[in-house]
Amino acid sequence: MELKAKDIYKIECADFLSKDMLASLFSLYQPIIGIHAINLYMTLYIEGMNQRTQESHSRLLTTLNMTIDDFVRSRTRLEEFMLMRVYQEEQENRTNYIYILYAPLPAESFFSSKALMNRFVESVGQKHAELTIQKLSPVHLSTTGYKDVTKKVSYKSYEQDYDNSIVYHKVLPRYQFELEGVNINFDYERFFATTSPLVFPTELRTQENLMLIGQLATIYGLSVDRMRILVNRCADINAMAFDGEKLKLLAEKSKPDITSAKDIYSLPPVSFLQAKQNGAEVSLADRKILEDLSLKMHFPPDVINIMIEYILKRSQNRLVKQFVDMVAGEWARDGVKTREDALKETKKKNTKFAKKSEKELPAYMSETKQEETTVSEEELQEVQKLLKKVGDKK
Repeated sequence: MELKAKDIYKIECADFLSKDMLASLFSLYQPIIGIHAINLYMTLYIEGMNQRTQESHSRLLTTLNMTIDDFVRSRTRLEEFMLMRVYQEEQENRTNYIYILYAPLPAESFFSSKALMNRFVESVGQKHAELTIQKLSPVHLSTTGYKDVTKKVSYKSYEQDYDNSIVYHKVLPRYQFELEGVNINFDYERFFATTSPLVFPTELRTQENLMLIGQLATIYGLSVDRMRILVNRCADINAMAFDGEKLKLLAEKSKPDITSAKDIYSLPPVSFLQAKQNGAEVSLADRKILEDLSLKMHFPPDVINIMIEYILKRSQNRLVKQFVDMVAGEWARDGVKTREDALKETKKKNTKFAKKSEKELPAYMSETKQEETTVSEEELQEVQKLLKKVGDKK
């Protein structure tokens, strides 16, 4: 049935809109369904909250500054994305409609919907989608490095003690990266608290850029203050672009800020190698090797440090890239991901190396005792005479 201006409508709001729902409606739904559909939804929502009698569509169209065709298209978009259900009743001279509005999905639920996210990324592009996700994602403080000191409380007003083991809210890390094996030791909370948008614009704080900043800081042992300076040099505010390759070069040339730790294997790889060199600065070639082990091979810092220590023992304190690549490839195929895995791998290689070396030893080296050769006094005098004659001839 074709909609006419004289047709009557009523509105029912099934849900109230929260702050999070409004943010989702305008930031996530609007790029997909369009501004006219959003305008229709919000107008119906406001009217539905205060509607006392049924209204004609002519008044609604005047309020919206829409034609009937525009209205129908916008209403269809709302129906398509389950923001509205439409009921109609036909009478002799007109049709009565009931519009039931449903709340949009909160941002977190929207992100969990593969179908909605595909439409959203298709509409706005990957870069803008990542920025929007970052802005709307819930903020959770990381508890890494903190100790749970919550005291156990018992209430005996009921037959059973109060059970405080129930988890009411699971604290999640604020910055999670989808790439498996990414191990980052960087204080993002302090970085953003002390970094102005004029230094590092919000539009450039994508998951990709944030992960690279954290990884480089972890590899090279760079502090938050140092990374802020380097990031500022790589951010082009006018072009709204970030040069990740330039950041890698700047990080490679920087001296580590973190040079000590209670656990030596927890040091940044560059600091660990510098300690192995008795404080001598790590060359750019060696820095690049460590960077590849982290960024390309995805080994955690402590695994890299154990691997480097193992390689130095096997190659006369030399860090030869071909040998490093061979060992790294073997460890990756063996599934080495943790410190425990790395230590087991080195023990396995050490045993193998010792057995192989023992088999390859020459016969004379495996003898525990060499036969002693004795020379008589007469033979010694004869040799001295021969040496004297050779000297006289010369």
